[in-house]
Amino acid sequence: MTFPSDNTPGNTPDEPLPLSKTKKKKMAENLQKLGEDLSLLSVSQLELLALDPDLFKALVQAKSITANVAARRHRQYIGTLMRQMDPEPILAALEQLKAAPTGLYRPKPEIDPQTDKASQALLDRLLAWDDDTMETILSAAPDMDRQQLRQLIRNANKDISRQEKNSKFLKALKKIIIQFNKL
Repeated sequence: MTFPSDNTPGNTPDEPLPLSKTKKKKMAENLQKLGEDLSLLSVSQLELLALDPDLFKALVQAKSITANVAARRHRQYIGTLMRQMDPEPILAALEQLKAAPTGLYRPKPEIDPQTDKASQALLDRLLAWDDDTMETILSAAPDMDRQQLRQLIRNANKDISRQEKNSKFLKALKKIIIQFNKL
């Protein structure tokens, strides 16, 4: 019978404890999130960051992927590439890009809460089959088909009753409302 020696990892105060599985997962999630943030930058902004060629190529490719499952898989791939490199130089370069006075880094504009509330109120009225709201939208956009708008409202209401989170009909209605608000 053998006993473990006292110099096993974790028994001496000089040796750091190994990372727990939870901490490793959290670090991987943070790196994947950083990769997602990087994928929102333009190609010219990415070139300024002096990234690894494989990571740069993956970030540029991420812009053209539209399918949800493929995009999720590609984000995981970017996360894998991020784990293979040191994120500190990337974070430092990103901070320099944000601090650049030339306006190279432009974050997405914040949504005006009043406009967002107005859009939501308009959407609620459409979903409640308010004829006046429907006529207002149809008069502002003469190329829109009345039957198509009614079908979108009907299908969006069905998806809401089914409690579907990613309703393409609801997204289409929101897109119409955003275009209407721009007019």
